[in-house]
Amino acid sequence: MSLVFKDESNNKMTARTQIIVWLYQISDQYKLRRFGNIIYFSRKNKYVVLYVSSEYASKVITELKSKNYVQSVETSKTNKLDFSAEHEEKMMRELKEEAEKLREENEDLRV
Repeated sequence: MSLVFKDESNNKMTARTQIIVWLYQISDQYKLRRFGNIIYFSRKNKYVVLYVSSEYASKVITELKSKNYVQSVETSKTNKLDFSAEHEEKMMRELKEEAEKLREENEDLRV
């Protein structure tokens, strides 16, 4: 008896872009399903967060901007965030220096 194993090591995740679509009416969110995966929507603020394949993102954005039920479209800035270890160390070092500087200033006030 052998196990059925499907080797999925060659399957790569496609690069996706997060798009924020502002709507005039939140009921129009259902029309956006054909453009990508709806991850989140806000009834109060009337916006939808979509994930779209990166290769089609610019095409989808231009098409969404032409729709009469769409108020505005923007790409998310999360792709531009830096989560590397070097960046984290740099930020921690800067915060440490700033905290030490504030502590020294406060010690001068106490005396």
